[in-house]
Amino acid sequence: MYHDQNRRRNGDEPAAPGDVHPDAPGAPDGTGASDGPGGPEQPTPGGFDPERLSGRLRSRVLGQEPAVAAVVRAVVLATAGATDPQRPLANLLLVGPTGVGKTELVRQVAAELRSGPDDLCRVDMNSLAQEHYAASFTGAPPGYAGSKEAFTVFDRTTVEGDPYRPGIVLFDEVEKAHPTVLRALLHVLDNGTLRLANGQQTISFRNSFVFLTSNLGSAELARRRDARWRRAADRLGARSGALTARLAAKGNKDVLTAALRGFFDTEFLNRIDETAVFTELDTATAERIAALEIELLRQRLSRRSVRLDADASVTALLAERGFDPVYGARGLRRTVRTVLAAPVADAVLRVRPSGGEPVHLRVRAGADGEMRVTPQDTPDGTAGREAPDATEGREAPDREGARDRAEATDA
Repeated sequence: MYHDQNRRRNGDEPAAPGDVHPDAPGAPDGTGASDGPGGPEQPTPGGFDPERLSGRLRSRVLGQEPAVAAVVRAVVLATAGATDPQRPLANLLLVGPTGVGKTELVRQVAAELRSGPDDLCRVDMNSLAQEHYAASFTGAPPGYAGSKEAFTVFDRTTVEGDPYRPGIVLFDEVEKAHPTVLRALLHVLDNGTLRLANGQQTISFRNSFVFLTSNLGSAELARRRDARWRRAADRLGARSGALTARLAAKGNKDVLTAALRGFFDTEFLNRIDETAVFTELDTATAERIAALEIELLRQRLSRRSVRLDADASVTALLAERGFDPVYGARGLRRTVRTVLAAPVADAVLRVRPSGGEPVHLRVRAGADGEMRVTPQDTPDGTAGREAPDATEGREAPDREGARDRAEATDA
């Protein structure tokens, strides 16, 4: 697996049949990173570049530099072959308030190290909260239905990976799992293997990055800081905001550490290689996230020959409506869909009912807080038909009919 491949790459062992060249796309040296929504990127000459990986993750998971640094550190250690070959490549616990990017960071790691953001094994530990569902973690024991097939919650392909694509495993909301599951997870974190209940098969996690997310302590953080306090602090200015952020980060770490120690046993926490603490988002970061969501919408529309231009007022309005300092940026995506994407889609269908010709739209936020979508000249030089305010639902003016009636009157 990956540890063996490191030795072959360094010349300590001969290459094994079927090994992939280290410059192959998708190699865990970071050269097969997904190039955003468009798909895999071409390999970068010179091998793994930690700075490049860090920059790409920071551009997609905003405002969480310490957490990104912890992930990059884990990838560097694994790439250099400095990790214990009898354990997973890394056991990382991601903690922090809700809606700040814990799960999204794991998805982006999968996009960088594997074929895409969904190319990972995600285990929703909330679904394993009841004891009668816990058997799906290790499979059915001998004599029970499904024991021979070894059905479990794990996809072995994404768990075990291959010599140049490490496995990515996410245990989401780990604190919600049944104690039986947590005891089985201890062996995974310590020895990198999971022996199934049928006693005949073993799943290896030794070629895997294991991520665990937890919302422990987030309720306490929400009580300590409400939305009005955060917005007032942000209005004090950038310098005061930076100081507030540093103080908040330290306070958050203390709260989260106490919550973890109060819930998990010491033997569980001792098997974690590093705990990455996510911080609360501020309004400036919310605007950056809104701008990123607008860019993703722009890319999707461009595939349908629709060019979308949005000014700064759109970003500010989306951030104001979709961001809550207590509950994070989770509502931003919904706000982009309802406040921006819906009127833009309505304008596209009005301007281009046939769905063929290119369309150029400009969007701005009106004084009433509604989006104004205006057609611009199309790339071939012809003017697009005017789209009405999508929020008012008026019909587009019949310019050709009006011109014909005017000519008839003159005649």
